[in-house]
Formats: sequence, C-alpha cells, structure tokens
Amino acid sequence: MNEMSSQQYNSDEVNRIIRRALKLKNEDTISHQDLIDTAKEIGLDPKIVEVAIEEEQREIEKTRTLKAMLKRRKMKFYRNLVSYIIVIGALFLINSLTAGPWWFQWPALGWGIGLVFHLKAIFIPAARDLKWGA
Repeated sequence: MNEMSSQQYNSDEVNRIIRRALKLKNEDTISHQDLIDTAKEIGLDPKIVEVAIEEEQREIEKTRTLKAMLKRRKMKFYRNLVSYIIVIGALFLINSLTAGPWWFQWPALGWGIGLVFHLKAIFIPAARDLKWGA
C-alpha cells in the first residue's frame, strides 16, 4: 500500500488542505451540491452534512449578530465620549470665566466614571453580554 494513501488527517488539516486546494484552483467557494458529492465520496452521510451546514450557518449568523451589536455599542460609546468632551469643555470654560470656586471637575468626575464603565462593557464585555440574542 502506498504510504500517502495510509496517512490520516485531522479535521483542521482537512479544512486547511481543502482551502489551499480551492485557492490553488483560484476558487474561493464550492457549490452546495459539490460539497454533498464530496462528502459522499469520503463516506459521510449527506444528511449529516446537511445538519453540519445548518449548524455552521447558525454560527455564522450568531457571529454576524454579535459583531453588529458590539459595533452599535461602540458607536454609542463614541457619541457619549464626544458629548462628554463638549459638555465638560463648556463647563470648564464657564467655570474659568466666572468668579467662585472650581466646580466643573465634579460633573467631569461623575460622568467620567460612567464613561469608564461604558468603556469596560464594550472592550471587556461580560460573558452574559455575549450570549446569542443579547
């Protein structure tokens, strides 16, 4: 028996080999029917492949939804940050141009603490925030 025909490959190796072969063929995709036919040729039940395809599509949609949610949260944070800079800057100017003690730092501190928590929630999210449909 040929040494190459007895070699075993794990699923990661199979994945990389097929991706490389598609790249060498200058194709980036494979049709649904070609995928099913290839699975049949290597002894996989087409029904199992269909289930795997559905699971993969659900994971892709889950990832897409999560990325969209995180992007919306980042945009909210950046809008909040811009508002903070404008308002606190205006309060600083008002405090600078009027007589009396310094007070602008108190709203800056309070709002700043809120911004820090907002920043943490976006860039270091809790596991419960990353659940499907969150």
